[in-house]
Parts: sequence; structure tokens; C-alpha cells
Amino acid sequence: MELFRPMSPTKTALSIIAITSAFAAPVSAQDRDIVLTTKTGGMEIAGELRLFNGSEYIIATPTLGEIRFDASTVNCAGAGCPEIVFARGEEVTLRSNSGSMEITGELLDYVDGVFTVQTPLAVLTTDSDTVTCEGPGCPTLAIPASAEQAEPEEEAAPIRLEADLVMVGSDNVGEDLMPLVMEPFAALLNATVSEPIEFPDDIAQYVFTPIGGGEPFVMEVESNDSEIGFDRLVEGTADIAMASGPPSQEQVNALARQGRGDLFDASQEYIIGVDSVLMTVHNTNPIDALSRQQLISIYTDQTTNWSQVGGPNLTIMPGARDGGSARRNFENWAFGEERDLSPGTFELDRGRDMRNFVQDNPGAIGYSISDNIGDTKAVDLILDCGVVTEATPFKSKSEEYLLGRRIRLYIDNQNPKPEVRQLVNYMISPAADPYVAESGYFSLGIVEDDQALGRLTNAALIGQPRSIGRNIQDQIATDLRGASRLSLTFRFPTDVFALDSKGLRDLDRLVDYMARPENAGREFIFVGFADTVGQFVYNTQLSRNRAQQVLQQVRNHPEAGGLRSMRMSTVGLSEAAPVSCNDNAYGRSRNRRVEVWVR
Repeated sequence: MELFRPMSPTKTALSIIAITSAFAAPVSAQDRDIVLTTKTGGMEIAGELRLFNGSEYIIATPTLGEIRFDASTVNCAGAGCPEIVFARGEEVTLRSNSGSMEITGELLDYVDGVFTVQTPLAVLTTDSDTVTCEGPGCPTLAIPASAEQAEPEEEAAPIRLEADLVMVGSDNVGEDLMPLVMEPFAALLNATVSEPIEFPDDIAQYVFTPIGGGEPFVMEVESNDSEIGFDRLVEGTADIAMASGPPSQEQVNALARQGRGDLFDASQEYIIGVDSVLMTVHNTNPIDALSRQQLISIYTDQTTNWSQVGGPNLTIMPGARDGGSARRNFENWAFGEERDLSPGTFELDRGRDMRNFVQDNPGAIGYSISDNIGDTKAVDLILDCGVVTEATPFKSKSEEYLLGRRIRLYIDNQNPKPEVRQLVNYMISPAADPYVAESGYFSLGIVEDDQALGRLTNAALIGQPRSIGRNIQDQIATDLRGASRLSLTFRFPTDVFALDSKGLRDLDRLVDYMARPENAGREFIFVGFADTVGQFVYNTQLSRNRAQQVLQQVRNHPEAGGLRSMRMSTVGLSEAAPVSCNDNAYGRSRNRRVEVWVR
């Protein structure tokens, strides 16, 4: 059958109502084949009748997809055409199109578009094109059964399978990171993995099929919020909690009461990457840094124009999330607690909404995690004590940007499923680093910063008498001359040498990094720092002791056999170069640290 054939050069009266998306089913059912011809004779289109509703045709063509036609503009031919139905013996009234004549009588027949009507005076015939028909006997087009059956069926909803491993928590981890690791994790299991099967409530299932045969393994990822992940882990309906922050003490205690371990233990807490909640402005905004007090003023509607903080004459449009850990991080730092939004603040549902809001509005300001900043500009933060925390990838990776976060997976100590341990161990391995980075987070892979020495020298004066600061600057120039800084940092509780789960795994990565052939012959320098609690002399010794303890941990590492002849040294810089203010517990915890430098 020819699909499309012009009948004459005259203008067509065909009315194509719409062309819809191309259909998938082939045109093969001959009982639905039709040809629609314009009543002017200008054009023919052939296809498969999908639906006729009395006023329009829907036909499927092999090349144009599904097309709708106004039934009043075409004639239909073919096996699939609607049948003409009329009632013999019923009364009809025929009115001429000009309105000059009217015939009423009993309908005797309707053949090839010609009415035959018995009137009181005679039997009359007239062409249907010249009249309109009213009455119960008038012919109508009946929808053929084949067209009714051809109406597209709704796609069956997928069946939710019983899951063998359930992950619940942070939407960014579940939606941005986990889909990227399914194929490499399948290779680890010697299996293939399906495309995600999606369900309402942001649930996705992945089916792993063993290559050598055997029962499939179903993983379910439910992406919502970190708090929900912890709650589901505690109640036993999740095997792994995905989180962008630590659990509450109440959640830690609830799991412990069940005899299911300590969520802060290295065997249950897995830090898989780091992230920062970055303050962002439109990329045309010349503002590069803002203080905490300026941000408080902006988010309480006291500062309403950028000119008030050294920017352009432009109304400030502050944006805030309606919940989530990013908002908690920002508000707990700026205000000391979570709080209600001020009237001038634009409330946004998701991180991507925040990114679009700041991208689209030159006067906007907001906060976004690293993978959501898009085409916006991150600004530095100026702390109350004068410390500037820079919005750079290295500062985020080394966990020195103030609003930093750790990306975590948590399990309990009673889960018998081997795949749970396999997955979390894979996620903390270097093999997962490229996928962590691709998702927008900062992986735990080690990088070097060859510009760090200048910044450290300048920061040595912060919070110190000028004479002490000068002495420390001289020490830096001597002990760290020509050195670059590595991106990992070890931190400690007050007066205690104890590494958390990330610190213990950072040791593994450091030993592996030091053992690389390109690092043979280099010197690794462990640089200790302290907070301001206690006397300066005591803190100097304490900072040196911490550096020495980390060095010793490296020497004692089970994989460090080939490193014992490598040059290693320690430096103690006491209270110098703080990365946060020492006026609160959190700030002091950031300053108690050991950095690793190399030359």
C-alpha cells in the first residue's frame, strides 16, 4: 500500500490535528488498514487505524508515526474504516446547506452518500454533501472493534522484588553516586547487573545475575534523607545507611542497646568521600568572600542590597533549603542552631533547585554541596577571628573548608550478608575513587598542593604575637623549604592520640602512596598543630608529639616494610596557622591536626 500520494496540485483541505510520538508496533494488521482521502481529492494517506472516536481518526504510519485527522475533512476507504450505521424506518429531517429547503420523512436507505426518504407526497433522494441530517434515523459512523482493540495499553507497573540488600538515606549518595558503582561492583561479584528498575518514593532496584549461573541478587536503593537512613538501620529495615553527616547520639545508643555495635567503630562507619556546603553567588557577582556576620545579616533581612557588603547595586535574593543536612550545616555554623526562615528568603526543595535559583538570578545567594554548584561561584568564608576558609577543591578535600561534610556508609555488626561487607569495603578502596569523583564528591585519593607553603607562611601570624609569628615563619622557611602538602589531615581529641575510622584508613592510603616508585627518595614531613588551650610551650611539644605518633604509626603499619629506610621527619608548629577559630569546641578540634608534607 502506498503511504502518501498527492492526488492533484490543488490545495488540500486535509486537517492534520497532531503528529504524536512515533509508535513501536509494526503496521501489520490488515483488518485495520485504511486510506484517508481529502474530500477535495488533494491527498491520500495510508496507515493502520489506531482509534476512531466519531470526530477524528488516529492512524499509524511507518515513517510519520501516529497522526490525527479531523474526520469531517476526509473520506475513508479500506477494511479498517468505521462502518456507516443508520436506522431504516426512523424519521429524519434533511435541511439544505443553503437553508432554502427542508424535507421530513421516513428514512428508507442510505447508500454511497445518498439519502432516500419517504415523504407524505413522494419518495425523494438527495446527496448527503448538500444537506444536514437530524433525527434518530440519521447515519453515524460506528467505531470498529479493531480500532477499539488497537488503543494503546498502559505499560504494566514493574514488580517490586524482595531485596537481598537494602540501602536507605542521603538522596545525593543514592541518586548521584550509587548508580555509578553498580557495574564495577557487579564485576567484583562476577555478575551482570540490570538497568535500575524505578518505583515511587525514589526507590530503585538493581538485579545482579551471576555469570556462572545461580540465584540473582537484588539490591534496593531508597534515596531520601540521612536521618531516615539511620532510623531504618536502627529499626532493622535497612542493611546500609547512606549519610552526609554523623548519626545522633540517640541513634548510636539505640543501636548499641540492641547489641548491634557502635556506629562510630571503624568496622561499622565507612567514610567514602568528603564534601563541602559551599556558599554560592551568581557568577557575575564580584563578591569573593563573606563573613559570618554578613551572612547572618543577609539571612535576617537586615542587609538587602549587595552594595552594603561591597558589591553592586543589586537586591539580594537569599535562598535556603526547606530541610536537609546542608541547611543544618549552614545554620548551625552561622546561627548556632536551626531556625525559621526570614520573610525575605526563598525556600527551595532540593539541591538542584538551589543551584538553578542562583544560576538564574544575578542577585541570588545560596548554599550547595560541591556537586551541585553548577555554573555559580563559590565564595570564601571569613570567620569571626579573622581566619579565611577558602572555597577551593584542595581545602574541601583536606577538610579545611569550614562547612565540610564526610560522605558515609554505616552498617551494624550483626549483618550476616557477605555482600554488605563486600560493598562497603569496595566503596572505601581506591578502585571506587573515580566514581566518587564523578558523582561530584571529593574522593579520598591523595593529591599534592605545591602552592600550600606560601599560604601556611602567611597564616602563621594569625592569633599570635608578632614576635612568635615571625619565629614560626622562620621555622617554616627552614623545615618545609621546597615542600608540597598532601591532601589528607589527621585530627585528634584533646590531649589524646586516637584516630577515627577515616584516620585509620587514611594511614592505609598514605602508606600506599609513599610506596609508589615515583616517591622513592622523597622526604615525608609530618607537621603537628595544636589549639590554644594551655601554654604555648606545652602546645608546641604536644604538636610535635602528635606528628611523631603519626610517623610511628606509619613505620609500624603492616604494609610499611619497604618504607623504614625512607626519609621521614617531624615538625611542631604549636598554635600557628589555625584553620578555624579557637573560641569553640568545634574550631579547636579542627586545629588539633597533623598535616603531611613531601619534598
